[in-house]
Amino acid sequence: MPLPQAVLREATDRRLLEEVVTRGRVTRAELAAATGLSKPTVSEAVRRLTESGLLEATGAQETGRRGRVGTFYELGPSAGWVLAVEVGKSGVRAWSADLAGAVLREHERPAGVRGDVEAVAAALRSVASDAVDQAGEGVLRAVAVSMANPVDPETHDVIAVPASPFPEGLLSPAEILVGTVTAPVLVDNDVNLAALAEQRAGGATGVSSFAYVYVGAGLGVGLYIGDRLVRGAHGLAGEIGYLPGAGRGTLATELAAGIGGAGARSNDVATALRMLDDGDTETIGRAVARAITSITAVVDPELVLLGGPVGCHPALLEPVRAALPPSPTRLEYGRLGTLASLHGATYSALEHARTAAVRVMSD
Repeated sequence: MPLPQAVLREATDRRLLEEVVTRGRVTRAELAAATGLSKPTVSEAVRRLTESGLLEATGAQETGRRGRVGTFYELGPSAGWVLAVEVGKSGVRAWSADLAGAVLREHERPAGVRGDVEAVAAALRSVASDAVDQAGEGVLRAVAVSMANPVDPETHDVIAVPASPFPEGLLSPAEILVGTVTAPVLVDNDVNLAALAEQRAGGATGVSSFAYVYVGAGLGVGLYIGDRLVRGAHGLAGEIGYLPGAGRGTLATELAAGIGGAGARSNDVATALRMLDDGDTETIGRAVARAITSITAVVDPELVLLGGPVGCHPALLEPVRAALPPSPTRLEYGRLGTLASLHGATYSALEHARTAAVRVMSD
């Protein structure tokens, strides 16, 4: 049964929009050549995209043939923008980006005292309000929020887990931003978003099965198996901190105690970084290696990437490699560093924004 014309138009428009985003500035003839679509189909789609404001004609290109001139098209001023936000123990940081993903402005607010939920909410509102004010008349098409806590994949609610290193992050970004933004608010776990970013434009590009191991105030893993992000039925896949440690506690509590002393509830990032600076790598290296050993035994990924403020430390990779049993799985650093989750939030927002913009145009 053939697909409805509206569905075909939407798919065509989205494909051409993505091509313009990738190439920056392009003619209809170049779009036809790149996509394999007929010239009449491309011309009609470009007309729709231009009339909607997603594209604009920006100049002529001499084709080299007498009487023939091509018109360049690029993203239009009405295409809009997205907001990517990261909410964590260090505070709230964000950036706004155009629909091509180019960062326009950066925003940041410091963290409040531990456990102060309202301070986190106020920082989130403030960052979003600043971004909207500075954008002027541009259309905000999506907001993606990275949370340093698990997120239910169905309800998008932040999930409370025992001994969370970020208890003040148990809030609802969508509810907090009511009245501040009108765009859809997308919420996801920071480690999942970091894995998404590494898969799109980082160390896992072209790798279908990999694990992104985050080491910071907590431990977590983002899993891509067969080119699909594994979230679990309740959004709790990858909570490796709850694996058994070498003693009676969990891997997370054992590592926290090794870094901050007995009774530490989460990893003291500053102390962990000082330990690694001083060459004291055994405690952290062995804990991370135990986590990776469990991951590789269960899912056998092609690649494991280390990330997070502690996981990215240049002294950590080799001690972890040395502590791992022989395995065909490669171990490397993530390429996007401590900004990986913010990059991931940007990709999430862009994907939603581009799809929604074309769908609205097709309605």
